[in-house]
Amino acid sequence: MLSNLSSASRGAILLVTGISIFGFSDNLTLMVSDQVGVGQFHFSRSLFAIGMVALLGRLWGLSVVPRYWKPVFARTAFMVTSMLLYFSVMPMMPIAEAGAGLFTSPIFVLLFSIIFFGERIGWRRIFAVMIGSGGVLLVLRPGSAGFTIYHMLPVLAGASYAMGSIITYRHLRKESSLAILMSFIVSIGIVGAFATTALTLFPVSVGLREQAPFLFSGWQGVDEMFWVWVAAIAAGASVALSLMTRAYQLTKTSYAAIYEYAYLLSVGFFGWLFWGVIPDIISIAGISLIIMAGIVIVLAQQRQNNVAA
Repeated sequence: MLSNLSSASRGAILLVTGISIFGFSDNLTLMVSDQVGVGQFHFSRSLFAIGMVALLGRLWGLSVVPRYWKPVFARTAFMVTSMLLYFSVMPMMPIAEAGAGLFTSPIFVLLFSIIFFGERIGWRRIFAVMIGSGGVLLVLRPGSAGFTIYHMLPVLAGASYAMGSIITYRHLRKESSLAILMSFIVSIGIVGAFATTALTLFPVSVGLREQAPFLFSGWQGVDEMFWVWVAAIAAGASVALSLMTRAYQLTKTSYAAIYEYAYLLSVGFFGWLFWGVIPDIISIAGISLIIMAGIVIVLAQQRQNNVAA
């Protein structure tokens, strides 16, 4: 059935499917977040994911060893920071709101391109940054009773993700996608293990631990069901990444990036289905503005690329 569609349509379907699976598997993180900290979670997930990615590399005939070590290392550092920040706040706020913070990355890509590379932008993208910034304020609502400093972590994750994306675009377009992915998985597992060990040897105050246990927990004992859930999360992520990798082989990145916003719909739906968590109307308005800003930025960039071509 998919074979009768254009490459762009097939890519869009695969990408939406893959990113929606991510929304499902990320919600499963809450099944284990009360047992371990974010570092131990990522270390445990990496134990499964490394084997899965290695298997994908064998099946697809793609290398999982990077050729361009320096840019891969730089990208990995930003991406690991991004995911640690993003996942650490999941038990503390609706995942759809945390995802909205992460998806401010197109706004930061634009800002960093202006600051570091002197890129000139038109009024559409300036307007998009203003819309997106307003959306962030609606989601976070600084100064409100429920706001804490931890609610800023998804936005910082979005900024770090943006730097990783810039490095990928500028320096790693010829690198194997699975090599980039393997570097990330190995690195986040190692960083997670070191961070958890540090928190075990030098525990934080009880007050901080009570405020954000998923962020500040050291090594914890786990039961058999923990490994079942972690294996399911790792399998979901591997399937999602395989579909997304194939999607980007079929579709231009600038075209396909729009469909990544299906993540916010997916993570919000499964958050409601599994946990009964629904963002309030103000947060939904903010999330909508962030999505709108990202789509405007992507379309404007696509238009600029077409004109340049």
